Amino acid sequence: SAWTAEALKLTMPASVFSRSTECHNQDKVSMGTIAARDCLRVLELTEQVAAALLITSRQGITLRQRVQPELVLGPALEDMHSDLGRRLVLIEEDRALDHDLINLIAAIRAESWTLYAA
Repeated sequence: SAWTAEALKLTMPASVFSRSTECHNQDKVSMGTIAARDCLRVLELTEQVAAALLITSRQGITLRQRVQPELVLGPALEDMHSDLGRRLVLIEEDRALDHDLINLIAAIRAESWTLYAA
């Protein structure tokens, strides 16, 4: 929730807070760099949310398979789940997840998975 709230906050244009200068036409130019930095941060937050979703998906599918062993995953989902199983230790009790998140974000940035069929 904090990540998505921060991303939403960053979508507010800086020009809303602008003070009028130079007949209302000079201050907007310098705000482009602010927008670029905000956009980069929103992308970083999106990667964090995606990494957290991968952790919860791996956890949820594994737990569902324990209670429903006959559950069959499609080939692409099975491949992804198997890869996540190699990357992530199942969460059995509370623990820090920062290293898992950092590693998954690196994998996302490296485009480690084939997500779409050719």
